[in-house]
Amino acid sequence: MKLNKNLEEAKLDLQVSPLIDVVFLLLIYFIVTMELIRKEGDISFMLPAQTLPQVMVTLPVEVVILISTDGTVSVDGITFSGKDKELADLTTQIKGLRAVAMSQGSTFFVNLLPHKEAFHHRIINVMDACAAAGVKNLSFSKSM
Repeated sequence: MKLNKNLEEAKLDLQVSPLIDVVFLLLIYFIVTMELIRKEGDISFMLPAQTLPQVMVTLPVEVVILISTDGTVSVDGITFSGKDKELADLTTQIKGLRAVAMSQGSTFFVNLLPHKEAFHHRIINVMDACAAAGVKNLSFSKSM
């Protein structure tokens, strides 16, 4: 198979000058960007000074018990029925929260927040449940 005569006679040359221009541009680019990278040893930083250890502040654990008008009691999003007079589940919940507070070494407070139209006997039931759980610090907040 014969190729075109013009193509066979034409001598193919490689143009070197554009290749050299590209190589120099790449070389300049890499030299400039290499200067922007800083080594870890060049970064200055301050070491922290020696300080005395701070005394840990223990924050008290406070549980807010909401008492609604229909006798429903809620603690941390857990609702207890208004028909349950003894509130055994509430006593168990408060005992667990008190145990967590004692394990952390903080004081444990219970804050009752009854609705202004809540029945007094329901508030007394909640106070009895707190006493059965061993709560020593009980307070009342302003009625809603």
